[in-house]
Amino acid sequence: TLKPCYNFLTMVNFEFVRLRFDYKILTPFSQPYFLGSSFRGIMGRKLKSTVCIKPFKTCQECELNQTCPYTVIFESELILNKPSKYVFIMPFEKRELKEGDTLSIDVTLLGSSSDYWEFLIASLSGEFSLGKGRILKSTNVYYYNPLSEVYKPVSSYVGKSNAVNFFDCKTGLNKIKVRLYPSSIKLLGKILTYKDFNKDVFVKAVLSRVSNVAKAYGFIDGKLQIDKEKFEIKNVDMQPSPMKRYSNRKGKAMIVPAFEGSFEIEGDLNEILPYLYIVENINIGKSTSFGLGRVKIF
Repeated sequence: TLKPCYNFLTMVNFEFVRLRFDYKILTPFSQPYFLGSSFRGIMGRKLKSTVCIKPFKTCQECELNQTCPYTVIFESELILNKPSKYVFIMPFEKRELKEGDTLSIDVTLLGSSSDYWEFLIASLSGEFSLGKGRILKSTNVYYYNPLSEVYKPVSSYVGKSNAVNFFDCKTGLNKIKVRLYPSSIKLLGKILTYKDFNKDVFVKAVLSRVSNVAKAYGFIDGKLQIDKEKFEIKNVDMQPSPMKRYSNRKGKAMIVPAFEGSFEIEGDLNEILPYLYIVENINIGKSTSFGLGRVKIF
């Protein structure tokens, strides 16, 4: 049961589950920088083949589409007209993977989809190919407690997190470094470039993401606000990160407009910090279901 918390003159909360999947590399390959599209495709296909009991119908036509684990988890944008209920948190690094190496990815389930974690594990388990002879096999699954920053093995229990609990977080620090991995941010109908990034853009992206998820999968009373006068964003180092993904639905390769980089936040951090801890687990901007918009605090 979600418990409201009155904080910064706003009540806001939603629950989520974050899981980590470890994979053993079975054939050597060069790790692509952008893995989100490949894992998303594998997850969708395996999830649907596992749970669908009416394959002769489209999801739009199926009378079970409001409760089916496939549509609840994977097609919430298309069928339910809500933000994606899952978020990939990817490593975003290039490296040469040898046989026996480990590749790890995280996935966050939002709202009611967090009750379906067993279906998510089933859809991302086993041995499979990322294409082009890149074979890997799942070995371990963990759930993550973001407040204690601890991963615990999954057995018959997975611990859920509530966004409201992050608002108890305080810090004596007056400076933190933030790494923004490939992100696609839209503001006033325009997809922004790395040249557009500033404090206003980042704060709006954070507040918009937390607000939209809370409206869809929890509750929110009032308008989320962060006093931007309490801190500054400095040492901004952003660059474009154009990436391509193949769309099965559209049958062609598509360029994903994105930028990435790092910056520092300096000043009174106590008001913005809870929001940063939250978006570390749910990403910001567009295409979070592909892994875009990952935020990491150092």
